Parts: sequence; structure tokens; C-alpha cells
Amino acid sequence: MPAKSVPIIPSTLVLYQRERSAVWQLRMKLADGKWHRTSTRVHDVDEAKERALDIYYEARAKQRANLPPTSRRFSSIAEMAIRQMEEELAADRGKSVYHSYITALRNVLVPYFGRMRVDSITNDTMAEFEQWRRELWDKMPAASTVTTHNSALKRVFDIAVQQGWATPTTLPTLTNKGKKSNVRPTFSLPEYRRLVQRLRHWSKNGRTERTRQMRELLRDYVLILANTGMRHGTEALNLKWKHIEWYVDLRREQYLQFTVSGKTGGRQLIAKHQVARYLQRIKDRFDDLACYTLDELLDKRVDEYVFRLRDGTRTQNLHQSFEQFLRDADLLYGTTSDKARTLYSLRHFYATMELYRGRNIHQLAVQMGTSVGMLEQHYSKLTPMLLAEQFAGTRSEKDIAAAR
Repeated sequence: MPAKSVPIIPSTLVLYQRERSAVWQLRMKLADGKWHRTSTRVHDVDEAKERALDIYYEARAKQRANLPPTSRRFSSIAEMAIRQMEEELAADRGKSVYHSYITALRNVLVPYFGRMRVDSITNDTMAEFEQWRRELWDKMPAASTVTTHNSALKRVFDIAVQQGWATPTTLPTLTNKGKKSNVRPTFSLPEYRRLVQRLRHWSKNGRTERTRQMRELLRDYVLILANTGMRHGTEALNLKWKHIEWYVDLRREQYLQFTVSGKTGGRQLIAKHQVARYLQRIKDRFDDLACYTLDELLDKRVDEYVFRLRDGTRTQNLHQSFEQFLRDADLLYGTTSDKARTLYSLRHFYATMELYRGRNIHQLAVQMGTSVGMLEQHYSKLTPMLLAEQFAGTRSEKDIAAAR
């Protein structure tokens, strides 16, 4: 609450000081009927009165010209946006991608835009920022990085508009001129079969007990990712036994249903039938779980992580073990991309195989927790290969064409 206040225009224009601050703040009611607050940035009350009147009449003139009457520095609005996202994440209502937005704001956007008034950021300002970013990183950023920056900027701009510190017409148009990524690295079906076969033997060896535990867990982790389309990381590693259940359809057929939470929030997905075998194998490594059947374990809704080492600890290093395995198996690189394969390549393999089997792209988008546009962007180039038989025609058609 204000420590003291000085009315200048009754019920319209008031100066006040906050506790523990000698700077005079200004509260004014404008034609929109709302109270607007800003700082006079001065300590002397007489000087503050003059400054307050200047700000008030300037704000009224801006309103008549359909401009924001007051503005804020980008840094202060960015902090509001960060607090909102952190509160939503703490309440389990936020999306995982908020972490990327917060990092982008703190590490890139606030360092550049921080001292600027948000209503002063124009298309020219954005062009200058893009040049600064390229020089800072000594390269053109990836299109996905630019998308993250734009999304974080939009959250700041949205707050500015809501609070009356900017208008949509004064804000810049956000564009994406980032470097397009190459085709996402995946596995062909023969390569995946070779991966499964070699992983079976590789997982049984290791110099130390810790290495053997990592390898046996990695085997089941890989197989479950490839047969569910789950995202490696937050979605998979945070999976608990209580998040898995049997879904029974109208025909009384049952299917394994996973409830996962990650980049796009929470969703349910249906696993391939063979995943039950992999879960059974994981369950049997633990004495306190091996006494139950898989059905009994799922019914108990056990609040324990699925992907743990045999000694009960969790690990964040499965991606490193997978990279080492791919090197040993000569599978780190493929022919369709110059990028090294990672655990995310198993998700791309899942999508490719589902499209090959004729899965509806809208259904697949729901299963994988992504957008139709994203699937079309990354997998449309594969369509001729996935439908090679239809495009090539039948053997009889080939014989007829040769006879002509």
C-alpha cells in the first residue's frame, strides 16, 4: 500500500510513494475508465507534480491517437511472463516447453530487449536483434530455436497488450528465417531389426555391475520407446507404474494405456501389445514387485518410477549409453540424414512405421502428442517411399507396359 499520497486532480490524478521508496509514483484514470500506473522517476514532490501533469496529458493524447497511454520496460514484463509460467509449472498446469521459453527470455531476449520500452520494439528492432543473434552465435539459428524465441516474445507482448502497455498495431510481426533442419534421423526396418538383435547380446555384457544394469535397462527403454512413440526424457523417464493401466474397449479387448506428461501437456497413448513383455521384464528385476503379476501390479497403482536400475536408482545417462551402443553396432549414422541418431530417432521410427502401415495422420498426431502440421512437415517427404508399391504399380501392370 502507498505510504503517502498527494491528489493533483481529484479522482483522476494521484501521486503516491511506496513504502521504503522516495520515488513518486503516479496513478491516473484515463478515458477508458481504467487506472494506469507509472513512475515519475523523481524524488521532489513539486517536480513530481509537474512531471505527473506532463505524463497525464501526454497519455490522453496517445489514447486519442489509439496508442498505449503508458508503457513498461521489456525486462519488467518479461519477469511477469516468467512468474506466470513458473506458477503454472508448479501447479502442474504448465507445459514442459515453458522451461525453454524461460531460458530464452533470461539468456537471450532480456539481455537484448531488457531496457527498451515494449511499445518501442518495431520490425526494424527485430531485424537488428536477428543480426545481433547471428553475430552472437556465429551462425544462423535453427528454425526451431527461432520458434521458441518467438513464442517467448509473444507471451511478453500478450501481457503488454492485456495491461494496456502496447497495442497490437504497434507491436512487430514475428517471422522465422531460421535454418531449416535436415531430415530427422531414424531407422529403416532392417536397421531396427539389427538394432534389436544386437542390443539383446550387448545388454548382457559390461565390465562393471553398474554398466550391466544400465545396459539391461536401456534395452527395455529402447523397445518401449519404439513401440509407443513416447518422447525420450520428460515423458518416458517420469513414467510411473500408476500411469499404466489396461484399457478395455466395447469388444472387451484390452490394451495397455499410458498416461504421459511432457512437451504438450498430458495425454493418453496406446502401446503395442509386446510392450507388456518388456514391462514384465522390468518388474521382475525388483523383489518387491516380482511377487505380483503385471495385472496385479497395475491394479495396485504403485507410485514408483518404471525406468529404474536394478539397484532402484534412476539415471539421466541412458542417451549416452545408447550413443555408445550405436557406435559399437555401427548404427550411429544412416543414409537419409547427416545427423547422428539418438533416442529421439526411435520416436521418428515409430511415426514412420505407423505411416507405412497406413495410419491416419490425424490419429497419429493425437497418439504422439504433436500436431498434424508437424507430422506433415517432417514426414511428407517420406510418402513416396512409404507408398512405393502403390506408386510403382503391380507386376502385371509392369508386364503390360513392357508389351506395348
